[in-house]
Amino acid sequence: MVFPGRFSTGCLRCRQRKVKCDEAKPSCRRCCIYGKPCPGYTDQFQFRHRGSQSSPWSAVLVPEPAPAGGKQGQTGVAGPDHRRGSQSPREDQQQQQQQEEQRQRQAGQIVRWDQPVDIVRAPDPSYDDVSLFYFVRRFVSPNPEDGFPGHLSFLPSMYDSRSQGLLENATLCVAQMAAYNKFGGEKFRVQSYRHYGRAIRMLQEIIRSEDQATDDKVITSILLLCTLKDISGEAAGDPGEHAPGLFYLIEKRGPEQIVTSRGAELLFLALIRLQVYSFLHDDDTYVDPGAIATAWGVFDPLLRALAMMSRTVSLRNRLLSPDHALLDPQEQAALLQSCFETLDDFHNWDAEAAAYWRNTFEGRTTPTALGEVAAGTTHYDPETACIIILVRSERLILLMSMIAYHHYQQHQYEQQQQHQHQQQQQQPGDSSIHNSSSTIPDPCLTACVPILEQHVHLAIEDMLASVPYALGDVGPGGAPGTLAHDGAAAIVIVQSIRLVASCALASPEQLRRATAVLARLDAGIGIRAAAGPGLRVDEQEGEEGVDDGVVKSSRWMREQKFLRERLAARGGLGAMGTPPASAPLLPLALPDAAPAVGWGPELTSPPALGLAGEEWFLPPYVG
Repeated sequence: MVFPGRFSTGCLRCRQRKVKCDEAKPSCRRCCIYGKPCPGYTDQFQFRHRGSQSSPWSAVLVPEPAPAGGKQGQTGVAGPDHRRGSQSPREDQQQQQQQEEQRQRQAGQIVRWDQPVDIVRAPDPSYDDVSLFYFVRRFVSPNPEDGFPGHLSFLPSMYDSRSQGLLENATLCVAQMAAYNKFGGEKFRVQSYRHYGRAIRMLQEIIRSEDQATDDKVITSILLLCTLKDISGEAAGDPGEHAPGLFYLIEKRGPEQIVTSRGAELLFLALIRLQVYSFLHDDDTYVDPGAIATAWGVFDPLLRALAMMSRTVSLRNRLLSPDHALLDPQEQAALLQSCFETLDDFHNWDAEAAAYWRNTFEGRTTPTALGEVAAGTTHYDPETACIIILVRSERLILLMSMIAYHHYQQHQYEQQQQHQHQQQQQQPGDSSIHNSSSTIPDPCLTACVPILEQHVHLAIEDMLASVPYALGDVGPGGAPGTLAHDGAAAIVIVQSIRLVASCALASPEQLRRATAVLARLDAGIGIRAAAGPGLRVDEQEGEEGVDDGVVKSSRWMREQKFLRERLAARGGLGAMGTPPASAPLLPLALPDAAPAVGWGPELTSPPALGLAGEEWFLPPYVG
């Protein structure tokens, strides 16, 4: 039997998997994308059966025939007979076969058993292959069967090792920076920046032409360039210059992008990046492109969570904007009412998301109410744990913004009272001093502050308790576990943990745990943004903030510094102004009378908040 076609020249693994090998030398890139080392290439042997005289199971290598007219000898193959006239049909067939074998031997396709064969070691993988294998294995989520969004789970199916396009250069730039953080080697870093420059030039050309600007590969490339900042630590992971372009392209793609699982995951990751940018820059211009998350969040709790994140950033910017003092009392009351309603939406989301998880994502643990992650023993899959951390972090931002607003009001009121007191001492007979207007802190918000502070403590506890599940440290049943792609989760949660590490209301123990997590993300996984400037609690920033040439200390850091100074003067609290973890949560008692404020119906707090049997109030503000 003669093999009818050409032999595969691919590597051993691709031939075993029966997939098309790109035959890249010295090693196959498809194997790197697959997540396995390439075993290399071997010499090709052509197997033939001897014909009817041989057993059908005895495949042998055809040896070199004897010279013309020579003896058959050891080869067992008769030499060609040049007596043309006396050749039988069988002899003629053997002669043609020998001529074909001679041609193949000259081409190096046949090797004799009696000839020495060199054993060649598989070639060392290239820098590209090493970095790709490491990056995909550690920072790319496996493709989930239930459609749950991960981190770049679709990248292996999009990457083409034979291409040098935008996606390939963007992938290599971040992969080689990740390899540099892991293995060292200056060549990794140099090649990373070289690929980054190529990717930026290609991206600019594509956006200018708009021919393929909304293609999945373009969006993926921008997300990879944002990931590079997390891994390199440049600008502390700030998406920076990529945010406007990402917003424009997501908006241009429209709501139909959520129809496919790849499009939905791209939208999910893009919105997270845009919200990080909006928070760090106090700019909600790019927070929700096309209002896609807001419009479709009615049907999908995952998108609703993103919509609540967008609303939180917008409310925070309005609440703490320098122009807020220009709002009239009714506008300020309406803004605070929106903040309380959003807090209520976070509570409702916990219950609605649990039902959605059970019906949509089989086998995944459902999100729980505030405080239950830290208090319970339920095991969470890594993706659900990441979602819990993200949602709790946005809740933390809103809670801390409302508390900061209260203390700003209180501080301003105290300064006005002190100024009036000084005027009274200087001009004791001037009655106009007593009639001067003062900014009175909102009585409802003042009454709510104890509850808000306790919810901050619970949100932080849930976030820190979710980290071991997100990074795969805890397996099902509570046994210790490992997660190969822990870097994928680290990319998603790094900014959230940085919030905890800088929060003025975090307890000393919570600060210690958050700092330990960031140290692991930095030194253990290679996310240099975990140690970046702008959010760390130990930074000594002045009024202008820390400036490393790229990032200045954010408004968040200035708020936390102000709150520490305020809370340090308060009695009955811990070192950071936080009630002890063992202290019971207090039921909120509203004042008997509140000037210029209309009170609405009372609401019952969920038992998970520690307020079972007690009543608290979300005050609807009315004009």
